[in-house]
Amino acid sequence: MRRTLPFFVFVVLAPAAVRAQDTKTPDPEPTPHISPALGVHYGTPLRFSASAGVLVDMSEHRNDGVVATVEIGQQGNEISAGYFRMLGRFGSGYSLRLAAVRTVGEPWNASPNTTYAGVEGSWMIAFGVGARVGFLRRTSKSHDFDPHPSLASLGVQIGI
Repeated sequence: MRRTLPFFVFVVLAPAAVRAQDTKTPDPEPTPHISPALGVHYGTPLRFSASAGVLVDMSEHRNDGVVATVEIGQQGNEISAGYFRMLGRFGSGYSLRLAAVRTVGEPWNASPNTTYAGVEGSWMIAFGVGARVGFLRRTSKSHDFDPHPSLASLGVQIGI
């Protein structure tokens, strides 16, 4: 009995001693995940347009982060940057962005050759299909009476 008691104590306490000596390094911080952001839009003021940019996902679940895009349209161009959040597996989510638009030619509900800056939001219902709305104010000088000192952007989209 005297010989088995120390052996029994050793067998019971050995796993605890091994666990205390575990020198696994902690998991490193997750690195940002960068993926492309592509979209096709139709609406005011650019009419048809296509966008390209990047999504920088900061979470380990890959569902929210920073978005930056450049958009080229029939009647102008736009740059935007902001926050995006994906809500499900089927491409649903939203984004809120600061935007700058430069119009040319004959844009819808905006003055030609004018720069606007403001905010835009987009909602993707499923598979990246959704709508966007924004409010922008003219930032460039107007030489004549300008009937469009502000701009409400409305449109439908596929992608971001």
